[in-house]
Amino acid sequence: MLSMCKKVVCFDLDDTLYKEIDFLKSGYKKVAELAGKRLGLDAWSIYDQLLLWYHNGENAFARLNDEYGIDNPIEDYLNVYRYHHPAIELSKETWTVLTKLKEEGVILAIITDGREITQKQKIEALGLSEWVANDLIIINEAKEHFKPNHWSFDRLMLSCYEQLPDTELSFYYVGDNTEKDFIAPNELGWMSVCLLDDGQNVHKQNFNVENIKLPKKSISNISELIDII
Repeated sequence: MLSMCKKVVCFDLDDTLYKEIDFLKSGYKKVAELAGKRLGLDAWSIYDQLLLWYHNGENAFARLNDEYGIDNPIEDYLNVYRYHHPAIELSKETWTVLTKLKEEGVILAIITDGREITQKQKIEALGLSEWVANDLIIINEAKEHFKPNHWSFDRLMLSCYEQLPDTELSFYYVGDNTEKDFIAPNELGWMSVCLLDDGQNVHKQNFNVENIKLPKKSISNISELIDII
C-alpha cells in the first residue's frame, strides 16, 4: 500500500534560482580583466563598455576587438566567459524558500540545459548542494536532451520512484522560459509554475503561445511558491 503523497519540486536554474544576468556580469568582468591586462587598460572601463554593447544588442566580444583594433580570437573570450568560476549568489527569498521546503520534507531537484562544466560551477557557486542531492541534479548537455524533450524529466521520475518505491509522488516544475520549460511537465501531468520576469531576465517571456507551453500557475516572487506546494 502506498504511503502518504510526497512532493518533488524540480527547479530550472538560470533566471529561476538566480538571475542569469548576474552570471553574464561575472563573466564580462573576467573577460575585461583579461583584455585589460593585454591592452594595458583599466578593466572596469572595458567591463562598462561590454555591458553597454550587450544592452544595445551587439556582439560585445566582437565589438571589443573592433574598438581596440585587436584580433584576439572570439573563442578565447567565450572560453573565459563560459568556464570562469562565477560570482553569483542566491537571493534571500530563494534561500528561505529552499530551506523551508527541505524542512517540510519536500524532495528538491534541478533540471537545466547547458554546458555541464558551466552549469556545475553555477550550482557550486550558489551552494545548491545544501538543498539538492547530486543525483537529483540533471544537466542536459546534449542538445537532443534539451527541454522540452522528456528525457531529463523521465530520468528524474525514475530516480525518485527507485528511491521511494512504495510512496506516491507528486511532481512540480518551476521555471521561467515560456518557450521550453513547461511543455514536458505539462504533458507528464506535473504542476508547472512560472516565475515571472521582473525585468531582468536574459530571455524575455511570451505568454502568447500554445496552451501546452503555458504554465499552470504563475508567481511574481519565488516566496509565493510556498503557497502552491
